[in-house]
Amino acid sequence: MGNPVIAEVLRGDRVESAHRGAGAVVDATGAIVMAFGDIERPVYPRSAIKALQALPLLESGAADRLGLSPKEIALACASHSGEEDHVATARAMLAKAGRDESVLECGVHWPLGEAAARALARSGGTPNALHNNCSGKHAGFICLACAEGVDPRGYLAPDHPVQREVAAAVADMTKARLDEETRGIDGCSIPTYAIPLRSLAYGFARFVTGDGLA
Repeated sequence: MGNPVIAEVLRGDRVESAHRGAGAVVDATGAIVMAFGDIERPVYPRSAIKALQALPLLESGAADRLGLSPKEIALACASHSGEEDHVATARAMLAKAGRDESVLECGVHWPLGEAAARALARSGGTPNALHNNCSGKHAGFICLACAEGVDPRGYLAPDHPVQREVAAAVADMTKARLDEETRGIDGCSIPTYAIPLRSLAYGFARFVTGDGLA
């Protein structure tokens, strides 16, 4: 099935470019509520599934054992723009695990928020891994490892216990096949898996309703 045109860019009265896409709405039973385009084609969801990737942190009891706050759990589930509060929250998560930013393997870039980037530059500072928009997710991975007595070093590797737990959680929620054939590398260097849109929609329907998760 081909994907329909879902957006057009106009220049004056003329269509300059057209963009195709697909989408799916699925309920917690797996029934399709609405769909268009090829919803069976695997796609890389990347940062869109950070909340699913954070499930082992909560389900294992690691978040409770380390005393992570709702704010810190929220950062583990989200991308951020490198504001001071985001950096401080990620740092606090690592401190609860007895670690600091040196253990982060997500890489370094300037804050994505323009105001935060300009403020850091004006102060004469330079960015570190805490400013990476994925540092909250990575801090969550490190918290999971430390709470379970696992060395967090190398937590990016697909065969590291953390990534095995994360992949298992995503596979369980979406019922999709996650293996070496579907695996790629995300922008923050963790494994990412190509998953059909239909399966992603199903996973999020289960996530937000809790149906079938008891």
